[in-house]
Amino acid sequence: MTTQSANHDTAPLSPREKTVLEFLETYARLHGFAPTYQEICSHFGFASFNSAQRYLKQLEAKGYILLGGNNQKRSIRLLKSASSYQDTIEERERTGTPVASTAVALPLLGRVAAGVPLEAFEHDEFIDVPASLVKRPDKTYALRVQGQSMIEDGILDGDVILVERQSRAENGEIVVAVVPGDTGQEEATVKRFYQPRGSARNTGESETRTKIELRPANSKMKSLWFEPGEVQIRGIVVGLLRKFW
Repeated sequence: MTTQSANHDTAPLSPREKTVLEFLETYARLHGFAPTYQEICSHFGFASFNSAQRYLKQLEAKGYILLGGNNQKRSIRLLKSASSYQDTIEERERTGTPVASTAVALPLLGRVAAGVPLEAFEHDEFIDVPASLVKRPDKTYALRVQGQSMIEDGILDGDVILVERQSRAENGEIVVAVVPGDTGQEEATVKRFYQPRGSARNTGESETRTKIELRPANSKMKSLWFEPGEVQIRGIVVGLLRKFW
């Protein structure tokens, strides 16, 4: 696993790609050979080889590594170091050449329903998001939406929403909430959040006046109602990626 000299056409790396490449370099320096897919998965906490393979193929496509065939265990060959990209950025800054916008690797935690709640927060992969869309990367994650209940807010089936972690929400904000499911297990949903302004003042008022409303953005669907203690806010929706990849 040897390093060749870098050229000035080094492709941009996402932060996660750079981290994976730096691990490959460090491992090779310490051991004299490349890590296996299992060692890469163990280091980064990936649940499957698919996640490791995805990053390795991205690095290969950008010219940083070469992957061998025939399922060879230690077939990763380093072509350029992680410092190549940094060298390119510094040179472009000196010459005034535009620098490609950076990306942030966010955990893609699974799927969340925009209709009937579904299970969520199962993940082993990341998604690269333009840095301009993320104010707090350390507190932001991505979820893939399934369902039609938020279509009037422009959130469609298959979209990826960006969610900033927090446990509180203001009335009218779009939230990811965990609620009791029909099977007795907790499930996640994305809806607009409305909390009661106070308890019902007489017995003639609806009992829903004391409950949390999770309101869909689809005039054909009804709100979900829960007792305050049944709703766990897991974050506020702060961005949206339309599926086009």
